[in-house]
Amino acid sequence: MHLIHVRLHTPRDFRVPDDLAAQFIALATSAEGVEHVSVHPGAGQGLTVGLYVVAESLLMAEQAALAVSRRTVARVPALQRSRITSCSAAIVGAYFDSLLGRAGGDGRTMRLPDEDTAES
Repeated sequence: MHLIHVRLHTPRDFRVPDDLAAQFIALATSAEGVEHVSVHPGAGQGLTVGLYVVAESLLMAEQAALAVSRRTVARVPALQRSRITSCSAAIVGAYFDSLLGRAGGDGRTMRLPDEDTAES
């Protein structure tokens, strides 16, 4: 599962509908793999929507999230004066923190050269 953040620029008078997450899910097709949606109003005219997408790759998850978001902005009256400003995967800190616990404990995924041999 991939977490994709979609950021929108909304009109000054925008109010987040109580059922906005449900509307995103309702407008997603089963093939797009949207499992959960969270809505986070930002400062000013920003709105971030988190889409949890089951997909074979991160690229496919981003494409699905963008398609669902475009559809939702076009069809939900409250969003029709909004525009999508970005769509990208969220960095999951716990995953990267787990890399630090692997062999060597320094987060490196590649073996360091042995500086005491000619193989370096």
